[in-house]
Parts: sequence; C-alpha cells; structure tokens
Amino acid sequence: MQRRGADFLLSKQLPSGAWMQHPAISALACMGIIDAPQYGQDDVKVKINRALDFIVGNAQADGSISDPRDRRSYPVYNTSICLIALLRFNRPQDLPIIKKAREYLLSADVYPEGDATAQAAAGHGYGRKHRADLNNTAWALEALYLSEHLDREPFNQDPQAAKKADLAWDKARAFLTLCQNLADTNQSAWVKSAPESDRGGFIYCPSDALQADAKAESLRAYGSMTYSGLKSLIYAKVDKNDARVQAAFEWIGKNYTLDVNPGVGDSGLYYYYHTFGKSLALFADDNVTSADGKKHPWRQDLVEALEKRQKADGSWSNDLSGRWMESIPELSTCYCLMTLGVIKER
Repeated sequence: MQRRGADFLLSKQLPSGAWMQHPAISALACMGIIDAPQYGQDDVKVKINRALDFIVGNAQADGSISDPRDRRSYPVYNTSICLIALLRFNRPQDLPIIKKAREYLLSADVYPEGDATAQAAAGHGYGRKHRADLNNTAWALEALYLSEHLDREPFNQDPQAAKKADLAWDKARAFLTLCQNLADTNQSAWVKSAPESDRGGFIYCPSDALQADAKAESLRAYGSMTYSGLKSLIYAKVDKNDARVQAAFEWIGKNYTLDVNPGVGDSGLYYYYHTFGKSLALFADDNVTSADGKKHPWRQDLVEALEKRQKADGSWSNDLSGRWMESIPELSTCYCLMTLGVIKER
C-alpha cells in the first residue's frame, strides 16, 4: 500500500521538483515519501532534494516560505508545513532558512476577536491578516515544537529567545482552550449554547463562534479539529491528566469511527485520518475505548480504512466530498502516506 502510494506521488512530480507548483503540497509529498520503501533508492533521494530545493527557493525576506504570486500560497500555512518538512530532512544548508521560518511563525500569531477572555490568547491563521483558526494553529504549533532546540545553544546565544517562545506557548494554550467546548475551562459565551453532546470537542475558529450572528455550524465540534486540538495540547506540554485532555479523549471515545470525519461526514476524511493517527501515536496507547466500553485497536483500524480506500493507481482521493481540496489525489495521497508513516514510525 505504501509503495503504491509513493509510486503515484513520484509520478506526479513536476520538472521544477514541486508537486502542483505549491510549497506546502510539495512539503507534504516529501514527508509522505520519506517513510516509503522507495526512499532508500538514490534516484528517489535526488528527486526529494529537488523538491526541497523548490521549497527553500520560495523563502521570502521576512522568513516566510510561500509564493506571494499564488493566491493559494497562504504564508503562515505554507511556512508551518514547509518548516516541518525541512526539519524532518535536516539538510545543513537549510539551517538559516529554518531559523528565519521559526522566527516568522513566532511573530505571526494573531489575537482572536470576541470577549475579554480572548485577550491573553493568540493562534495562527492562513496569514498575518487572517483570523486565527485551529487548523493553522495546529500546523504552526507542530513546527514550533519541532524547532524548539533552535532557541538554545549552539544554535542561539540570545537568552531572550526561549522566553519569547515560552510566551508564545502561553498564548497558544489559551487559544486552544477557547476552541474547546468545555465550560470548566472555557468561559466564552458560545460554550453556554453549544450542544452538550459536543463537550470536550474542538471547533475550527473561536472568533467565528463569538460573532453575534454565529450560525450553529460555527459551534460544531468535529473529528479532525478535535484530534488537532488534542495533538496541539500535547505539543503545548499540557499534562495527560489535565481536564482539557481528558475531555477531548471522552469526546473521541463517544465519536470513535473511521467511516466518516465525525461531525462533518465525508468532508476532510483524509486529513481526519492524519490527525487521528498522529494524535493517538503521540500517546502510544494501543487502544481507544469507545462509549460502549469496547476497545478498538486504532492502528489496525486505520490501516484497514486506508487500504480499502486506495485506488488502483495507488492514490487516494475523496470522491464523496471535494471540500478542503481532498478531491485532488496528490493532496489526499500525501495525507494518507504521512499517516502510514506515523503508524510505521511509532
């Protein structure tokens, strides 16, 4: 399965070294292929190096990694994913770009609009002028977590660097709290009217939920965001016994499934698989206990879900919902290969 998916992706690489001429999608493809059997081949490593050269070729003077000419190339989103990939491959020549990208993300958080409870919180949006959302914040926090060593010697001689990062984590934890339907820790007005069945789940954007004309959809917790929230709490060094983590696990137990992305159906199914696998792998637990008390071997369930959805050409694509670009096989195949890599790595 992994080999066939990587063969598909490699067949779609452009002469520039990119996938879809897009920095973030190219970074996702590189991370999908690195754990596949083909990566042991010299010719494949050459192809990946060309892709990494394309990514660093999009580095901007402000530290972001994106193509400002492309409306799809949102700078914070692209920088986060590209930084994660560059850290994974860790080429010495990329270190200056990696350090600048980290600095850019540390300076790119934005405060959510709403009530006074939001003032100590900050997350990330698609760009510096976009309102913060959990999807972009989750990518950014993963990149910042993986690059934390750059604040210390021998990479950084400034003792203030770590303090700046610590403040960013404080604001991030507060933002994550605003995204969760949990009255014990989140005093936002929207939580009072959110459905009790969603307790512990995470929504996409607290600023949207706080608007006076917010629709019920803005208050909806769903699978990929709840796993993104859980993953981000882990990266933010929130203890497993913390009420927020425990409530998220309770929501996951009540909504355990790999047939759909709970709360939004077929939309974002493959991104859901990726956040599902990465979050649960961080905890290293072999099973998830659902609301009926049944223990589910989540790794096995996830492999089976991916296997039955792989197409004859080795790709994956969301034929039931093109939302969030998942009808594009290059993107969905990246998510699926990265998910398989997480399972294999852990």
